[in-house]
Amino acid sequence: MTSRSPNFVLPSMIRGIAADIPAVNHVISTAVQSWPVSERLKRLALTALHYTNTDVQDFDFVLCYKAHACLGVAVWEPENVSFRRDNYSVALLHGLYVDHQHQQQGVGKLLLDEVHLRAEKCNFSGIYARAERFSASYFEHVGYRQLPDDQGPGASTSAYPHRFFRDLAARHSNAA
Repeated sequence: MTSRSPNFVLPSMIRGIAADIPAVNHVISTAVQSWPVSERLKRLALTALHYTNTDVQDFDFVLCYKAHACLGVAVWEPENVSFRRDNYSVALLHGLYVDHQHQQQGVGKLLLDEVHLRAEKCNFSGIYARAERFSASYFEHVGYRQLPDDQGPGASTSAYPHRFFRDLAARHSNAA
């Protein structure tokens, strides 16, 4: 029988506020530095990916903390009315970033699970995400399905090439 170390601390999920934006952007910076792209593209991407205090008005930030360290952040958009039809509404996952030192340790999955729970509480039916090419297999691994060009939010002949969807009702259909 194994016992837990007295120093074992579970990560906690908190809702980000404007004061958390520096921590959010730090996580994004370290995550982007691990991307398998050129240094120039990383530099250009950071300009577009960093958030400002104003963004707290439009997005819900979920931060994963362990002790005093921010390990990752998920950013989703609960107020995007363009993804609502009849009784079916889809929330947009705007970003998922895990600090480079904490990748492949389940932090991203914890963040997605928390976003899924919060989206369900807001009566969303699903989550829509646009991913980078090198992240596509991750989204498939955690239960998202890739959308064809003519299906789902953002569908068009010039649709974003790596669009994914997670049906939140399907999360419960596998339960016994």
